[in-house]
Amino acid sequence: MKNIKLFDYQEDMKERIEKALRLHRSVMAQMPTGTGKTVLLASVVESFLREHSNCNVWIVAHRRELVSQIRETIQRVFFESPRPSFQRGLHFLPKPLFLRKRGCNRPTRCSEPLRSKDGGPSKVSPDCAGWDRLDATCLRPADGLAATCLRPTEGLGDRLGMSGASKVSPDCLSASAFKVPIKAVSIQWLSKHYDEIEEEPGMIVIDEAHHALAKTYKEMWERFPKAKFLGLTATPCRLNGKGFTDLFDILVQSWSVPEFISKGRLATYDFVSIKSDGVTQRLIDSLQKRGADGDYQNKEMDMLLNKKPSIERLYRSLEEFGKDRKGIVYAINIRHANAIAEFYREHGIVAVAIDSKTPSSLRKELIERFKASSNTSQNLPFSNHPVNSSKITPSLFTIKEGDFSKTHPSSLTLKGGSTAFPKPLSPQGTGDVTAPPRRSEPLRSKVGGPSKVSPDCAGWDRLGATYLRAADGLGEGLTATCLRAADGLDPIQVLVNVDIFSEGFDCPDVEFVQLARPTLSLAKYLQMVGRGLRVAKGKKNCVIIDNVGLYRVFGLPSQVWNWNAMFEGKLKVGKRKETPKDREFFLMNEKQDDIQIHPDSEMMMVMSHEELLQTLQYREFVDSKGEFAIIKLSDGKMTVVNRQGEQVLEPGDYYDMKLLDGNILFYRPRRKAKCYYDLLAKAVIDDGTNVAETPHVVNIKGWEFIEYNDIFMSRTQEDFSLPYHPSQYDFLNYGYYMIFRFRPSAPGCQVWYYCEGDEGKMRMSNEESRNVCFLRNDYEHVYWLCAVLYGERIVVMDSKEDYYLVDSNLKKTFIGCNHPKNENEDLNFVMPRLGKKYYHEAMLQKKEMEENEMLLLHEKSEAGHVELYQAGKKWGVKVDGKVIVPPLYCSIAQPVGAYCAFEEIPRHWGVMTLKGKVIVDAKYEKVEIRDNGIAVVTGITGKTQTINLLKVKG
Repeated sequence: MKNIKLFDYQEDMKERIEKALRLHRSVMAQMPTGTGKTVLLASVVESFLREHSNCNVWIVAHRRELVSQIRETIQRVFFESPRPSFQRGLHFLPKPLFLRKRGCNRPTRCSEPLRSKDGGPSKVSPDCAGWDRLDATCLRPADGLAATCLRPTEGLGDRLGMSGASKVSPDCLSASAFKVPIKAVSIQWLSKHYDEIEEEPGMIVIDEAHHALAKTYKEMWERFPKAKFLGLTATPCRLNGKGFTDLFDILVQSWSVPEFISKGRLATYDFVSIKSDGVTQRLIDSLQKRGADGDYQNKEMDMLLNKKPSIERLYRSLEEFGKDRKGIVYAINIRHANAIAEFYREHGIVAVAIDSKTPSSLRKELIERFKASSNTSQNLPFSNHPVNSSKITPSLFTIKEGDFSKTHPSSLTLKGGSTAFPKPLSPQGTGDVTAPPRRSEPLRSKVGGPSKVSPDCAGWDRLGATYLRAADGLGEGLTATCLRAADGLDPIQVLVNVDIFSEGFDCPDVEFVQLARPTLSLAKYLQMVGRGLRVAKGKKNCVIIDNVGLYRVFGLPSQVWNWNAMFEGKLKVGKRKETPKDREFFLMNEKQDDIQIHPDSEMMMVMSHEELLQTLQYREFVDSKGEFAIIKLSDGKMTVVNRQGEQVLEPGDYYDMKLLDGNILFYRPRRKAKCYYDLLAKAVIDDGTNVAETPHVVNIKGWEFIEYNDIFMSRTQEDFSLPYHPSQYDFLNYGYYMIFRFRPSAPGCQVWYYCEGDEGKMRMSNEESRNVCFLRNDYEHVYWLCAVLYGERIVVMDSKEDYYLVDSNLKKTFIGCNHPKNENEDLNFVMPRLGKKYYHEAMLQKKEMEENEMLLLHEKSEAGHVELYQAGKKWGVKVDGKVIVPPLYCSIAQPVGAYCAFEEIPRHWGVMTLKGKVIVDAKYEKVEIRDNGIAVVTGITGKTQTINLLKVKG
């Protein structure tokens, strides 16, 4: 047994776990995904076995795949060599749990009940099938007697023979062959054999303990009252909000994810997600049905998201953010995974789909190819024994020339120019070989009847690999053979899976994780994204591509969760992220929905790895409220930060800090002093030892003011106090600015206005401004209004008597002052120029808008969206079903383009637009409108004239 080396945080966790196990019977330990829970498990187990030499340890998992992985981990961790060396003739198969037959004292192995009464082998139970998943190759001799298990050792041809052994269930694996009393079992196997198990464990370790929900888990506590229990998980939470205190006594927590990242134990990440108003988010918001586990129903998710447009969006986001990276995609179900992988392959990405139905040997081979894909020059051989194509006997295969190579140019070319066609072989001597059976028929008995389907036959067409099966001439003995093209298979860049890699998957150099399935489970979310946070040599960071908007549900992966509250069942994670008791609340700024990587992108950047590293300087989260949080820095000083991580209060040695309603902070800068601080304005409201009442926020027409000691103050760094209790009639709200009509005038503030009818000419008033002006989101200055210009622009003066042009986007531009150095700063020159400029721009814009409206009306008229309607004896006009012209006229002619003629009184016709605007008065006996916008009108005297309607001003 080799010495297990732990990191500092693992040593700390081990010490605290062992201390907790001495005080409690049952302990749950929490460590984030990717921080080495399994190595910690092995070390804890090793220490336990050293202290309790006569005890056994069971490791219980909820999936068979995890049982196999645990066995491999034990083998890797407990021994210097990666695999013990076997010698021919020695019986070193892992010893299973011993069972006790009913009515018999002789213990039997768990594989024995799977035998027939006469001693011959019976059909293999599905629970015991597939020992080849554990790298054992099981062949049966032709006589059909006792099974012979052959195990590869040094090379592919070196095999170990052990007669008399039956197949061993992968649900029950033991390390006793290595003289270590550790057994890994699945909870499913255990629940079926409780009454037959003879031995008792000294410790039971439950891997992925957040799955410990069923009664079968609780039964272990009842059946083994003397055993210690240790549960390991990254996410001690349940979707239904129930806790774990019915099974575990205490929760031991490790560092938080931000601490692991800041200390280099987990990787940084870029997080991109779909926009909140995008198509995919609206589809997800429409999900109504729930499955038995309380999560979204798979059928409904598949119906809405397993569509080509959705998969195209997945591909576009991968191309934009994960191009040339290797990674994992999480799909809804098998159909969805296959559809994604197929679409990616069609677009040049080497992608394969893996699910629970993928044969374990194939799954293992694909994962190994994926892990090795960072070295593109390396081509790993399959674990199935490769066969030299020159030695293949063509009569044993179904081979056709030409048709397969037409559609599969990468197919294997055999000696003599034949092409290996991926169809199963026809059994020898059983009929016409030109009509091969289905893929399920190659495994046949001696008499030609079909046997059960080999799992090794399934799914090779997904990989584009050519899969042939050779007969060994023994009837039942068929060896699976995978032939590779001479140039090798491409490295796998993307693995698309269905919950296979949510747990127990270890590939540190995963460079992106793409979330293509929605979930309401926090555990599932963190397990998925955690696969990309492992550190690896040469890996800079991971990109998390959230195509289903999970960050809006749970927050970012580096959010700090209150695991103890969830463990106790006091906190349920709902539709929104856990409210603001987290250290990274400031990263969840909803305004970041507008931050886009590309103008046409369907995605947005939620947070980059640079921003993440910047926020990790905040070492301890104290409290949060609204848009701000109290943070303790590494030097012990306190400060307040906003959601962008910016400090809004100078760090200091403060006492009794508390966030109040309305973004007001209370703290004590000294022991006896009190201070109220406006966090928005970054200004002190009042401080000292005689501070009276608590200030509160007053909202007037959507603008906030602070009321304190009967004084109304603006929320600006520049102090402006209102001399009396204002009413809402004293304020005028214009959206991006607000005016307070102040009685005293502002000294030196010029007032400029447009002269009526002079087409943009401006003049200066003899009076000074009396209008105090506040700009939206400007918490620094108080202004005075100087002028209102065309195009939603204003001119304001600040306290330094500088003038600024402000547009509706709150962009400020300096234009002059009261003491100009040149004419470019003199308002007598600047204001007339600005007035004309923006007047002409506004008039031009107005004309373009009117022309566009007329063009639109013309198109609607041509498309038949305009109708005439009658009410009583009067006529009106509707456009798109909406009344535009009320029934006011004796008659209205059919529209021509954007115009129509109307009769106001008998024999008095005019012309109006389809907006109801009269442009030719009703004084003509006859009006004819032509397509080119020309109206021919005839007066009462019979005189005819033409009018260009496009040039008429109404």
